[in-house]
Amino acid sequence: MAKQGPAGLKKFSLGISLKLFLAFWLVILTSVLISYLVTMQFRHTPSQEQVDPQQLELLSKYIQRLADKKKVKLKAIQQQFYQKHHQHLLIKNLTTKQVYAPRKRIWGEIKYYLRRHPLNNPVTIDFAFTQVTTSQPIIINGEQLQLFIASKIEHKHLVGLVNQWPLALRILMLLTISVLCCWFLAKSFTKPLIAIQKASKELGEGKLATRITIFDQRSDEFGDLARSFNQMASELENNISAHQRLLGDVSHELRSPLTRLQLAVALAEKNIGNDAEQQKHLTRCETEVDRLDEMIADVLTLSRLEHSQNSLASVEVKLDHLVLQVINDCQYFANSKNVAIVLQGEIKQTIFADTKMLTSAFSNVINNAVKYSPNNQEVSVELSELDHKIVLNVIDRGPGVPDEMTEKLFTPFFRVADGRERSSGGTGLGLAIAQQAVHLHQGEITAQNRNPSGLIVTITLPI
Repeated sequence: MAKQGPAGLKKFSLGISLKLFLAFWLVILTSVLISYLVTMQFRHTPSQEQVDPQQLELLSKYIQRLADKKKVKLKAIQQQFYQKHHQHLLIKNLTTKQVYAPRKRIWGEIKYYLRRHPLNNPVTIDFAFTQVTTSQPIIINGEQLQLFIASKIEHKHLVGLVNQWPLALRILMLLTISVLCCWFLAKSFTKPLIAIQKASKELGEGKLATRITIFDQRSDEFGDLARSFNQMASELENNISAHQRLLGDVSHELRSPLTRLQLAVALAEKNIGNDAEQQKHLTRCETEVDRLDEMIADVLTLSRLEHSQNSLASVEVKLDHLVLQVINDCQYFANSKNVAIVLQGEIKQTIFADTKMLTSAFSNVINNAVKYSPNNQEVSVELSELDHKIVLNVIDRGPGVPDEMTEKLFTPFFRVADGRERSSGGTGLGLAIAQQAVHLHQGEITAQNRNPSGLIVTITLPI
């Protein structure tokens, strides 16, 4: 499959952003349209009510004043009325149906209503944002007019202000707001998806240090997804690094005995005819071959354990009998150092386990304790039951390890100091094999230093 370059990534980004944007925009427009139609059903319509006596009295007095005047400037009397009473005076020409009112757009609805409706009797009209009181017709400047008093406009709602705008401007505002909202919403969804897609591509190209740091602190589902991706990438990096390190360690460890084997073969060939010297080098060859065989067997065992999660041959096992059998086998090696392996505690519980795997785990831990115990000392094996779990402690009297290195003891080929395993004849895989075997039985294995000296390795197995 061809690699997806920057152009492909950009196309992916624009494609998914555009699809989400269009989907959100259509949903919002549909919702707004439905809301508008429902709102129109409940929209306030002007209603005629019983005339307001105070307004009618004020209007009647003003009409009487105007009746005595021969020439009246309509705009002037409107301004004077507003300055004195803080109310608007509207004038309707009954002949031409023209209504003189302030030019603000909000008066359009009132002017339209007054033009269409003949109001011969005094009434008060409720327009929701103002009230208009009508009067009897009056002759001014030789024309038949009708006066109206409108109370001050109340801008209580944003809707009232928006209704003053032209229809085209309101539609443009709706489209602008919906476009911006949908675009930001689409980007908030696509930005995390694009970041994950980019990180996945980089991880697939072998950049194991790739992490999503843009939105991994978010508390929503995208934050959870980013943290899950980072955890997966971290585990993948650790696993690949561990396998690469294991491969390097195996190559390094095999090189040393092979070099010594080649040297011993060369010396044996050189000393043909000298039986004693030749036998010495042949014996050395045999030793190095045994070490190679042991190392390869341990590597194969570790590899088999790492890939055998579902291949346990579980049978019912009496754990105290199994531990005692392992101690008896390990005692042969311990006798060479005059080290005694002492079993303390006794349990009668049985567990379902793979006998061969557990035997290998216990043997590796106990033999490791014997290797690093001084001569003429003892290794304690404590067997107990705690919280429905079986606990096996293996305690030696050796030098221990630095505290910061206890967790690394179960890493294949790990050495606290150069030559530590080589001097004892080990491969550095024993504790790693033990850890894999214990984990396959849903157990745990840990190590900690013991005061004043020594190391405690604890194996916990569920009953």
